[in-house]
Amino acid sequence: MYYEVYVDVLFVKNLWMNAMLLLLAVWKAQETVKTGRILTAAAAGSLGACILHIASARLSGIHYFLGTFILAAGMTKIACPGRKHFFRRMFSLYAECFLLNGMLRYLEQFHRLAGVWFAVFSSISAAGLMAAEYIWNKRKRENGRTVSVVLHHGVCRISVKALYDTGNSLYDPISKKAVSILDGKVLEEILLKSERQNLPRMVPYDTIAEHGILEAYILDGMVLESQNADQWIAHPMVARMPNKSRQYQLILHRDLLSS
Repeated sequence: MYYEVYVDVLFVKNLWMNAMLLLLAVWKAQETVKTGRILTAAAAGSLGACILHIASARLSGIHYFLGTFILAAGMTKIACPGRKHFFRRMFSLYAECFLLNGMLRYLEQFHRLAGVWFAVFSSISAAGLMAAEYIWNKRKRENGRTVSVVLHHGVCRISVKALYDTGNSLYDPISKKAVSILDGKVLEEILLKSERQNLPRMVPYDTIAEHGILEAYILDGMVLESQNADQWIAHPMVARMPNKSRQYQLILHRDLLSS
């Protein structure tokens, strides 16, 4: 009894499996690894697996086991060249490879295409996990750029959701003060409730999409709320937002990032 094995099919199959396992290992460790490194490591591992398979008839069980162990170490080193957590990554990859290969072999006993369907399902699942991770990380980055701000003007106190925007470089041409952009309805409420006589300033703005004049006011102050310590900014200048934002009521000036 003998089996007919096509090396090219074996190579592609192992390449896919190695790439999925490396992506899973990187995703679990919350690390950033270049796609080129993952593909190179997967290809090297697949080539090594083909050589092992061809030579398996001449290798003892111990030698074959050592060969797979060396392959796992090599793939880990190529994908993640740093020494930190090397052995943890390698053993994790080896265990995942052992489990996935065992599942494929078991399924292929019942149907020749079972392994193919399993591969398709695994690929879709991996893509879904990576998409979910991308969305999650994007939201985390956005949350890191948002802050609660309390605006003070006269007797009025209003809390708003603000965005740190490095693209906001608007200045008052006369006083050279940094200008943050505030939602029009919030600005009207502050001016109405402040019990102050508020004199506007005209601040020109120019973007890729449009240009014009913004109505700006100097408030008594604003508090940037933080888990560590609140930050008081005296006499900030805010201008009426030309277009309503669905997410943020205040777009902070980039200078406030370092203040």
